[in-house]
Amino acid sequence: MKSPPSPPSLFRRTALTVAVGLLVFQLISSAAIFFNLMLPLAQRSADDFAALLTLSARTWVELPPATRPAFEEELHVNHGLDLTVVEPSLGEEVGHHPYINFLRSALKTRLNTGITPRVTEQPDGRFHADIPMANHVLRFSFSKDLITPRPSLALAWSVATGLLITLIMAWLLARRVTAPILRLTEAARQIGAGERPPQLPESGEYELADLARIFNHTAAQLATRRENQATLLAGVSHDLRSPLARLKMALGMLAEERTSPLLTRMEHDIDEMNALIGAQLELARAQEPEAVQLTNIDAIIDDLIDVTQAHSLKQVDFRTDGQFYEVAVAPLALRRILNNLLNNALRYGGQGELMVVKRRYVDSLLIGVRDHGPGIPAELREAVFRPFFRLDPSRNRDTGGSGLGLAIARQLADTQGWRIAIKSRIGGGTSIWLAIPFSGAIKHASKQPVLD
Repeated sequence: MKSPPSPPSLFRRTALTVAVGLLVFQLISSAAIFFNLMLPLAQRSADDFAALLTLSARTWVELPPATRPAFEEELHVNHGLDLTVVEPSLGEEVGHHPYINFLRSALKTRLNTGITPRVTEQPDGRFHADIPMANHVLRFSFSKDLITPRPSLALAWSVATGLLITLIMAWLLARRVTAPILRLTEAARQIGAGERPPQLPESGEYELADLARIFNHTAAQLATRRENQATLLAGVSHDLRSPLARLKMALGMLAEERTSPLLTRMEHDIDEMNALIGAQLELARAQEPEAVQLTNIDAIIDDLIDVTQAHSLKQVDFRTDGQFYEVAVAPLALRRILNNLLNNALRYGGQGELMVVKRRYVDSLLIGVRDHGPGIPAELREAVFRPFFRLDPSRNRDTGGSGLGLAIARQLADTQGWRIAIKSRIGGGTSIWLAIPFSGAIKHASKQPVLD
């Protein structure tokens, strides 16, 4: 089943909102500049150039033929125009250049002959404007240097520059908004892992500084409460276990004088209370992270299997992928988790054999404990990890247990950054899997593979 898509990040949403807003503003302002400034300037420039061409054509016609070459030289030197007399031609007109379109319209208006003058472009990039005047066709040749920049090109440059600045500003603003939230998220994650995060900087904007101040105060309170809780549990353990030990000693002395089922039952109750107190302390200690070291996983599993079989006389098989690993893990936490999973399988896994499975999957090491018991309903697979939760609501003494074994295993795994999940087995039974990321793992020589 596919996992639901993750919601969009605040950084992306903030950056997108700011970018869209600034881009819309840029487009509207660019359109306003184009239609109210750039386009009128281009039309005015084309009209002034058309006036120069028509005036030059009329002057050339009115001059005596002997003085015309001097006038043509003056046009070339002072205005960059080459004037020649040509025959009417059908050259390819330029229709895609906005400025040339403005020039053609301006020439038609100024000549007032009803004929649109031809404007053509040559392969060398020069333009020819053919102006009919007094039975002559005067061709004015000029280069692109005399043409003002295209309004559309100027608009494109303006939009591109505005878009680049908009994206940069949106990124900077989104980063400024989300950076304190990311620090807050990391600090909250550390608190959830049982660590005490460093103080967040209480500076910057008022709202963010106030949020950091409140978070720092709350984190300090939680740390103090956690320390008080640990001290309280240690004190309660000592204060309870001492009188319980005296009671058990007194019951032992009474049992020497005479036996009684009631005395036996009381001794059993005292042992159960001691076990419950020890489980409570173990659950509290499970919130404290343990230092990691390179650990031989197979050695721990083999040792736990030997202990389990010695105490229960139940067959426990070990199935592996044929490789053995030394992994950077917390060895005591790993041993306590696997021991609790095996004890849970012994207690509730039915009469069939147990199996411990170890294999590598992608970048994680998976260790599973399989049984042939009645299984766990899907809706209760998370509930069984809660403290004191039992599938047997009657808390039958025959099944034993304090209801803390899986809760301790889950807390230890969460503290170390591991994961525990429950899966149903085909044909009945339960598999509880521990996933350990392969950070810092070292793979050693392979054994013969064992097929699952």
